[in-house]
Amino acid sequence: MDNNRIDHLTIVGGGAAGWLSAALLSSLLNRRNQGPDVRITVIESPRIPRIGVGEATTPSFRNTLKHLDIHEKDFLKSCNGTLKTAVKFVGWNQDANGDPGTYFHPFFAPGGVYGQSPAYHYLNRAQAGPVPKMAEMLTPGSVFFDDLKAPRGLDSEDYEGFVSYAYHLDATLFADYLKKFSIAMDVEFIPDEVVDVTLDSRGFVTGLTLEERGDIPVEFVLDCSGFQGLVSRKAMREPFIPFNEHLLCDRAIAAQIPYLDEEQGRIEPFTSATALSAGWVWKVPLYSRRGMGYVYSSAHTSDDQAMDEFLRFIGGGHSADEMRIIPMEVGRLRRNWVNNCVSIGLSGGFVEPLEATALHFVQNAIYWLTEYFPDKQVSPALADRFNHMTSGLYEEIRDVISLHYHLSNREDTPFWRAVRHEVPPPDSLARKLALWRCKLPSPYDRDGPYSIFNEWSYIYVLAGKGFFDGIKYPIGSVVSDDDFREFLEIVDRERSQLRTLAPDHAELMRQIHSADYTPWHA
Repeated sequence: MDNNRIDHLTIVGGGAAGWLSAALLSSLLNRRNQGPDVRITVIESPRIPRIGVGEATTPSFRNTLKHLDIHEKDFLKSCNGTLKTAVKFVGWNQDANGDPGTYFHPFFAPGGVYGQSPAYHYLNRAQAGPVPKMAEMLTPGSVFFDDLKAPRGLDSEDYEGFVSYAYHLDATLFADYLKKFSIAMDVEFIPDEVVDVTLDSRGFVTGLTLEERGDIPVEFVLDCSGFQGLVSRKAMREPFIPFNEHLLCDRAIAAQIPYLDEEQGRIEPFTSATALSAGWVWKVPLYSRRGMGYVYSSAHTSDDQAMDEFLRFIGGGHSADEMRIIPMEVGRLRRNWVNNCVSIGLSGGFVEPLEATALHFVQNAIYWLTEYFPDKQVSPALADRFNHMTSGLYEEIRDVISLHYHLSNREDTPFWRAVRHEVPPPDSLARKLALWRCKLPSPYDRDGPYSIFNEWSYIYVLAGKGFFDGIKYPIGSVVSDDDFREFLEIVDRERSQLRTLAPDHAELMRQIHSADYTPWHA
């Protein structure tokens, strides 16, 4: 018997972060192992309510659910879920008439033009005169953006689609779903409050004191206690690095909003982010309602002013009594892995939810933890590599969100003037923007294997914000116009095929949500 082996993992906090961690750890460590299982215990407060706003995911989340052997249709039905093909940005830039512009960040990339990016040819066309927007011209995306088609069929195999896609889901229902899954996988559940944390002389966590059960020993702990950071922040006092030098939004109003009458029967297969005077509003179209919220800067509007603006935006006679105001601490811990504690989810850091990366952080943290899984000595080399990758991911997402603000051309409110002229972009983003004035983003520009955004994510957003206007790239004329015309013909055929094959998204969701399914493979 290996006395140095970690036999027991303790997760402090439930919610989506805690129960997704438990589910993944159970699957990765115990489902096919050759020795005794690693015990996994989740301690979840019975008193702390979950925030059940609409949540969205990135496309990689499909692989996580597939790995867990969860049946996709059952997941969608159980979590009030719908499908997501893109993020739609409204009003982040203005057109020549001062009207709100719109651009999409889809989850699928166009093919190449005989080894060269079709974006070069697109930009050459755009210099010569008006053309359709990039995502609509180079991909069959208008099938999903305009026709509201679904990215998979009713009879498709689980997790197989016409294009890459992600999900919209109810975070509270999702946490409950994973709780049932985890308990079925022999994860221990303790409903109790953590009232104290015991550290030894090295700063390792050796025990927790629970309100009802008293003292329990700890070998290795995952802090999933949200913004409280009960272990990492409060007990271990790990410093927090704020991102407020580059991101001004620090408050959010969250609400659950029924569909308007005119929206009945139309469920958009994309998330919307609409710019308002001091920030932006998210709309996550779930099956039975919308998850909505206003992310804003308290330095540029008061809570009352933000509430009034949000209520005017959503319409329908809602009141402030239905809303919650949530302070946001945007940034990350200096180290997410300290000694024998790893911070997962909000306890480790938070970046505003513009690109829906919260669950991506959780799943990646667990994959990386199992890749660098320690023994009881917890080698600093393992923690250092994990922390390097984690900080890199936080900073990449910070940069992408900063990009949306920094490249805005709006001048109509103090907030938009500030993010354009007064807030510096992070140095890492500034270097990339300087590079991309000389060449288009490519896979060679990515920061590492932990990168979440591919080159097309950047190209779509940069094009939508007019970054490429007036730029002539030296390599832009390498491939002939005939090749580009052939490429566009292929895209047109794909678009026509999808209009025939892809079902209406709302109709597909009605069929999925009205049937019964087996939840998962035990």
